[in-house]
Amino acid sequence: MKRTLGAVLFVIYSIIAITVTVLLLSYNDYNISEIGDYTVYIANNDALEPEYDEGSILIIKNTNDKHVQVGDQIFLYKVINSQEFEFVNETLAAKKQQGRHIIYETETGESYSNEYFVGKAEDTTVIKGWGTLLSILESRWGYLFCIVIVSLLLFLQEVFDLVIEIKYGGTKGTKAANVAHARKTANKKTTATKKATTTKSATTATKTTTTATKAANAAKVVAKTVSTVENVNDAQTEE
Repeated sequence: MKRTLGAVLFVIYSIIAITVTVLLLSYNDYNISEIGDYTVYIANNDALEPEYDEGSILIIKNTNDKHVQVGDQIFLYKVINSQEFEFVNETLAAKKQQGRHIIYETETGESYSNEYFVGKAEDTTVIKGWGTLLSILESRWGYLFCIVIVSLLLFLQEVFDLVIEIKYGGTKGTKAANVAHARKTANKKTTATKKATTTKSATTATKTTTTATKAANAAKVVAKTVSTVENVNDAQTEE
């Protein structure tokens, strides 16, 4: 059960990691992902409200100019300077040909070249609530900690498992190695116990011998004393 759950989690993580990596590699000049015929935009502010909530993911299908009509809700890049831009949602009021470009005039009175056109609102799929998480994963530190480091740890785990499998023959080999290690540890403990018992026995025998020696010496002293007393008594008797 644990192996199955681990495999499922690994697959889910792999899908997330691959998806985030593809989105990052597909950034255009505005740091917005373009994958095939679709633009993936994360509403990270309230500029598109109330139509689109902050934190929503907008998947916009790229549309040809020929299919854009007056009155359509369209998405455009509003360039402020070389490093700043806004992603806006406007209603098309008029289309004009100007040289090689088509100029979109919106109901707010602003004009945009068709090169800043993204797509129509009606060709957009909205995923609510996941934009914040995706923004974190696409950020520099979020990608480092959530994707790069985790992937590295998983890779090292796979290398470790491979080394164990080669060295011990997989799970069975690992179990056999654990059993061998347990037996070796048990043998060491048994040897240590035997040595301790032998040392204790030797100490006890030494103490017993010492006690016996002391008893023998005491008996000799007593016997010598008795002999001396008997000699004195014999001498007194003869007198």
